[in-house]
Amino acid sequence: MALYEIEFTSHNDRDTIFGWLHTPTTEPHAVVHIIHGLGEHSRRYLHLITALLDAGFAVVADDHSGHGRTAMQSGIWVDAGDEAARVVVADELTLQRKAREILPDLPYVVFGHSWGSMIARVMASDPASRLDGLALCGVAAQMRGIDQTIDRDELAEAATGDRRAEPAAEHLVGQLFDGFIERFGPDAGPTAWVALDDDVVADHGRDPFNNFGAPMSARFLQGFVDVYDAANADDWYQTIPTGLPVLILAGDQDPVANYGEGAYHVANRLRTTGHSDVRTRVFTGVRHEVHNEPTTRDEAEAETVDFATRVTARQ
Repeated sequence: MALYEIEFTSHNDRDTIFGWLHTPTTEPHAVVHIIHGLGEHSRRYLHLITALLDAGFAVVADDHSGHGRTAMQSGIWVDAGDEAARVVVADELTLQRKAREILPDLPYVVFGHSWGSMIARVMASDPASRLDGLALCGVAAQMRGIDQTIDRDELAEAATGDRRAEPAAEHLVGQLFDGFIERFGPDAGPTAWVALDDDVVADHGRDPFNNFGAPMSARFLQGFVDVYDAANADDWYQTIPTGLPVLILAGDQDPVANYGEGAYHVANRLRTTGHSDVRTRVFTGVRHEVHNEPTTRDEAEAETVDFATRVTARQ
């Protein structure tokens, strides 16, 4: 298996984005582009990457601005500069372009998890992306903290002021995660929503490239909300080609997906706006990372591989 290291300057004109293009031992028949979630990094997807490589796909992924190796090198965590919503989407389009320079003329599928599902949806609405399939895992939709709780006026003021690069107020960050652990009992830890399996949660917490507890800047928090709003806007559905196949994966105990209801909401809206090729799988009893939960990982990977195989085979 060949590995290409990809580096480029972020659209914030500050960070060097670090990415990797994995290729299988055989000639790849398509590219799958993985977009990771908030507070994590792309190597947390190595199990999925391996499954895709074994199925003959090339896989490209990077560590976003303020995350993973990119943040390790810059020393700046959970901040993507001004206009963070624009930056993170533009960076993924740049990564896509660089992957296509190495492997031109191949079908292209994007897989986005959580925050990555938001970035992926906005990316898919850009005609330059020219996608053959869109997979949304841990889909962020109907999040109470963003839709109902967060003080948008206070956040907007903080994100545009002179201290916008400084950590956001703790109560604003708390509002973002409103209700995330309320179903999981009085002894639930702050990241219990990540997974049902204790080992997955522990691994998430001790991973030095995650740094999930790092304070996010006010402008990053605003950018996060902005990407969420763009991905969940009523007019987003009209920006997606009706022929684009979509796969949606979630757990029915995942607050990011409103306990599965957000996944069905996105799927139903796609169907009512003329998108006929939409498959939705909501796994029973599990939380956010259905692709990492021991009880659902194999099935989630199989769904992803089967989807990517089907939508690229017709090219």
